[in-house]
Amino acid sequence: MIRFCNPRRHALQVIAWLVVGLGLVRPYQPLRRAMAQNAKPMVHVLLQLDAKSSVVEKTLQQHLPGLDITVFGRFRDFEEGLTNGHPDAVLSIGPVLQQRGKTASLQGYRGGKSAEPYLLASVNQPLEGSLAGKTIGVVDLLGRDGTQSFLNGLLKATDVKIKRVAKIEDLLPLLEFSAADGIVLPSSMLGRLVERTRLVIKTKELPGGLVGLPAVAVLNPVVRDVVIRSFQQLDAPTKRLLGIDAWSVQ
Repeated sequence: MIRFCNPRRHALQVIAWLVVGLGLVRPYQPLRRAMAQNAKPMVHVLLQLDAKSSVVEKTLQQHLPGLDITVFGRFRDFEEGLTNGHPDAVLSIGPVLQQRGKTASLQGYRGGKSAEPYLLASVNQPLEGSLAGKTIGVVDLLGRDGTQSFLNGLLKATDVKIKRVAKIEDLLPLLEFSAADGIVLPSSMLGRLVERTRLVIKTKELPGGLVGLPAVAVLNPVVRDVVIRSFQQLDAPTKRLLGIDAWSVQ
């Protein structure tokens, strides 16, 4: 049996298939609105902490149920997450936010201060005098060039070699195996460092000034109030885990 096709109808079907195949059809509007309403604001975290990233992430997820939290242990993963994930907010220290042109919406404080000194730690005696040619270890929070500039600013020197490590716990082996002449770390991390080694650790405060404590930069103004309110409700132990004891809205 011969069937005659309606040319107009066939053409419309072909166009419809092409539109769907090319992804040109938008989801049904009520569905889009429902999806948007149910979505949690996405927050990416990169910090130097004396705890595993998985532990910090689990803790924050438990105490911030209204937010979608991802904690990154390495800079390159954090960088990729920013590029591909498009988070609504970022929690990190001041230099990380500043590198991306972001300002703090919620600033962390500890002991009434929003910044802390960084220390240059070495074995047996402080590193005095010129640091020319010295190898200094530091946690990579800004990438190769960014970390070099950050360290140069803290040390007030431009002729040092840097050895970047992924995590705060990777700094101590640099001293134990003489892979670096010294390491740079936040002053709040010194106590735990000394507890974990038999080496005699000597330090001096860096001349480059104070470094901002953890802060939240809200990138999506639509969710600003939700993000700020959520972090403000964190309990004291969770704030201590982040290295702060209070927040201030900026």
